[in-house]
Amino acid sequence: MEEEPVSEGKEMADSHVALEDEGDGCCAIEDSENPMVLDDHGKEDEDLNLEFSQHLVGGVAEPTLDMEFTSEDDARNFYNAYAKQTGFSIRVNSYYRSKKDNSIISREFCCSKEGFRRGKHSKKMDSEDTKRRHARPITREGCKALMTVRKRDNGKWCVAKLEKNHNHELVTPAMRHFLRSHKEEDDPKKSLNGSLGCVGVGLNASVNTLPGEYNSFGKLGFATQNNVNLIGKGRLSFFGVDAQSLLGFFKVMQTSDPAFYYAIQVDDIDRPSSVFWVDTRSRIAYNCFSDVVLFDTTYQVNQYKMPFAPFMGVNHHRQPVLFGCALLADETESTFIWLFTTWLEAMSGHQPGLILTDYDSAISRAVESVFPQSNHRYCKRHILSKMPKEIGHAFSSLPKTFPVEFDKCINRSETPEEFESAWQLLLDKYSLRGNEWLQSLYIDRKLWVSTYVRDFFFAGMYSTQQNRSVCSLFDGYVNAGTTLQDFAEQYERALDCRYEKEVSAEFETFYTKPVLKTPLPMEKQAAEVYTRKMFLVFQDEIYESLVLAVTSSQDDGLAKIYEVARFDEEHKVYRVGLNIADQIASCSCKMYEFEGILCRHVIAVFKATNIFLLPQHYILKRWTKNAKEEAKFNALPPVSIHGASRTGKKQYNLLYQEAVKCAEEGMASDHSFEVALNALREARIKIVSAKKNAINVQKLDTASSTN
Repeated sequence: MEEEPVSEGKEMADSHVALEDEGDGCCAIEDSENPMVLDDHGKEDEDLNLEFSQHLVGGVAEPTLDMEFTSEDDARNFYNAYAKQTGFSIRVNSYYRSKKDNSIISREFCCSKEGFRRGKHSKKMDSEDTKRRHARPITREGCKALMTVRKRDNGKWCVAKLEKNHNHELVTPAMRHFLRSHKEEDDPKKSLNGSLGCVGVGLNASVNTLPGEYNSFGKLGFATQNNVNLIGKGRLSFFGVDAQSLLGFFKVMQTSDPAFYYAIQVDDIDRPSSVFWVDTRSRIAYNCFSDVVLFDTTYQVNQYKMPFAPFMGVNHHRQPVLFGCALLADETESTFIWLFTTWLEAMSGHQPGLILTDYDSAISRAVESVFPQSNHRYCKRHILSKMPKEIGHAFSSLPKTFPVEFDKCINRSETPEEFESAWQLLLDKYSLRGNEWLQSLYIDRKLWVSTYVRDFFFAGMYSTQQNRSVCSLFDGYVNAGTTLQDFAEQYERALDCRYEKEVSAEFETFYTKPVLKTPLPMEKQAAEVYTRKMFLVFQDEIYESLVLAVTSSQDDGLAKIYEVARFDEEHKVYRVGLNIADQIASCSCKMYEFEGILCRHVIAVFKATNIFLLPQHYILKRWTKNAKEEAKFNALPPVSIHGASRTGKKQYNLLYQEAVKCAEEGMASDHSFEVALNALREARIKIVSAKKNAINVQKLDTASSTN
């Protein structure tokens, strides 16, 4: 059989046909448990299967030179199954045709990260496009991993060329379904749609399980409360079947999750009234991101209109994360004290750095009592949502300019003096000086107005948009008509979707690279350490720093003061102080203190003073790729064991934490999973044996003492 030469160079140029850049669709997808189909030809196949058994990776054979397949599709399916087990995606890269009959006689399957992005994708966008959107992430890294198969005279295909090493990180099992050549077989959408019935959601249910795009939380949600203290005591005692369903849910959760924690408050006559619960994932998340906690009671659920009170925060991708939640009988100070005390106990007594709450006196007193070490501030979104009711009939008669001017007053006042002036003008202009609610807001202005709170880290949750995003955690899964039985089930579904979104963000962060806008070393450095979301925030600051003018205004020897302004806004000046020796800077905008990301003004000063790398003390770990690595292992919360002694609880918690560490590390790859599983099983056998020996020794001691 004649064929085109395999060597690279001009000879292959005429016959070598390269496929399209996005050629993943050429890959046939099959279940990895059935990676290939081999003809039954007696001993030859037995020898082949023996060879495969010696090179297994997670149940799929490793490719070797001269390995044979009955067809090209078998080779492709096998390599795709191997790629799935290993943690990469494949695509069909090139092929050769025979000069004799023009049939394909050689095919190359490569890692999807082979090569580099073509020039058409890297054309620079104009400045307006750059501001409006970000370029598509880079997925090509010049990886050399491949498998080339060639057709033999006997009709079989053999491995003629093989490269197993990759120049990039391989993905973990939890991220495999995001790889393009494995998406179809592992698509969570299909499994989710196929399991609607298992959580009690009928086909005609009003709950929107997949609003908009997959994993977005949609617009269906809780009914927002406009009033407080609407709920009477002892509501759970009237729930009947609903309450039993909820308690049954807690028992099931504790069986599958030993660290699942729940507590029930009882009223004066020992009837259950409020409930609180938190699972392991939420407790681990709190250990990583406890610097800012949002406590929100503005939603209600079920026909009893019980306030649903979640504790929430944001992770290193600026996604909402749950730290526990409760259904409350009422909104009194005593109930909030019980809830905060219970939640703090579940979190090992670790108080939050900053807690954001609704503007409510009962909550404020409870926070002061239970969280004396935490900073307490009010949620701006909640205050704005209550304005129509609290201002009363006068609000409807106010002109449309009032909300705009109110927003400008509280959000755009650069200094306390600016705010004071704007606030007084606002009250006079709209004749609102007699409103008691506005007077109380002014008294508490240092707890919610932007210019007073920017010295505290908010993790981006001060803005109304981000705050609303955090509070939408359960939107699309439960609403005001949801029963307690359905609520428990939909709670799990919402959390599963939330964690799937986090895995998706992790995949984009670790498996793709962002397009850089500047040649600055600082931008490249940020791309390597920050998560993708936070890098894009920082990248915008770098890009905007290019239009800033820097002027030195003061110099006292140790530190210099610089004035920074846009070329087209010279009247709006920001002051940056810089200690060059220690590379410590402070800006009047206080963005770093407020959001944990260095602002454009400091970046401009750094460039002007030849500081081209971001100092390590300005890289906040909670925004980095490795934000969760140490915290989840070093600070796992204890497990509540009823009936155990203090020593027994401590020993159990130590064993539990070590077991969780094994589980987390075991999920890194299929090989580590098998090692972890075998080690745990072996350890369990030894523990059971030691337990039996201890019992036998105890029996002997008892018999001896009796004699």
